Amino acid sequence: MARPLSDHKRDAILAAAAKLVAAQGIGASTAQIARAAKVAEGTVFTYFPSKDALLNAVFVQLETRLANALATDFPTGANAHDLLQHAWNALIAWGSSYPVDRMALRQLKVSERISEHTRSECAGLFGSMLHSLETGLADHVDGQRLPFYLGRVLINLLETTLDAMAAEPEHRQRLQQAGFDLFWKGIQR
Repeated sequence: MARPLSDHKRDAILAAAAKLVAAQGIGASTAQIARAAKVAEGTVFTYFPSKDALLNAVFVQLETRLANALATDFPTGANAHDLLQHAWNALIAWGSSYPVDRMALRQLKVSERISEHTRSECAGLFGSMLHSLETGLADHVDGQRLPFYLGRVLINLLETTLDAMAAEPEHRQRLQQAGFDLFWKGIQR
């Protein structure tokens, strides 16, 4: 009879994979991941049938954590400015608190090893919040540009703001608000 799988080992493998992907990209080997998780390399494949399966599981875990951070106290029904301010502040808080997750997610988002099924599954995590944002911003932003603004500009400005905040922690609040103000003013018609 096979031994039951351990949640502790699975979590250790996922955490090690995220840390190594953040540091090295998706080229981190399963041997390195196993060493960092303090398990045998074969154990990685007991929990995940392939490296792609492992990377997809890490992606789902990180996207779920991010969606949960955004969903906390999400002001459904608020005006566009307040919805966007909440999303910005939640993203900043998450990115500041979980830099390894942020760096790993950034690597995984551009990886061809993340399946379309996984991407679609994770997009659903943000569905109602994204819909609220898009609806709220409809009067402020050209609808053709909205996906570009939210999917590219916001994320890149967020990364720049987080880097600036890390370099100047004494100005954290001012930089956080300056980043938001720049985005908000930039998307106005």
